[in-house]
Amino acid sequence: MLPLLIYSFFAIVFSVDIWIDFQEGIPLRHIYHEIFLFLVASIAALYQAWILKIEKEKRFSAEQSLLLTKASYLEWQKLSKQSARAIRDAIDLQFEKWSLSSGEKDVALLLIKGLSMKEIAELRGTQEKTVRQQSTNLYKKAQITGRQELAAFFLEDILSAPD
Repeated sequence: MLPLLIYSFFAIVFSVDIWIDFQEGIPLRHIYHEIFLFLVASIAALYQAWILKIEKEKRFSAEQSLLLTKASYLEWQKLSKQSARAIRDAIDLQFEKWSLSSGEKDVALLLIKGLSMKEIAELRGTQEKTVRQQSTNLYKKAQITGRQELAAFFLEDILSAPD
């Protein structure tokens, strides 16, 4: 809107100037020169307005695309949180079936996540020896041989292709 007002103002100024020049008897060559410059400026202004319109449309399109992407992400986030909660509940239920202590449950979750014994000890503020003992206990209770079987127990069905 503002560019149109500015252009209109300059168009009026140019027109008045040309009219005054014509009234004062300025040679036609000079008047034609000013008319030519006015036309070139008008074409440039129209071209610039066209470019601004295209850019505005592109920005609007990008904003719409971003809104759709955000909505899709929020939907995915909600679905994944629900699924993650269901998986976590199933894991907790299995831990209960194995009669794991709270420490063994913590260690089991961190083992499933792929942390090393040292990293688990640091996270839990315990010694690595304690973590090794808790992991040995949970393997016995679960009747598995190690961390690979523990992870496979929970991930096999999740990562298998659907029938």
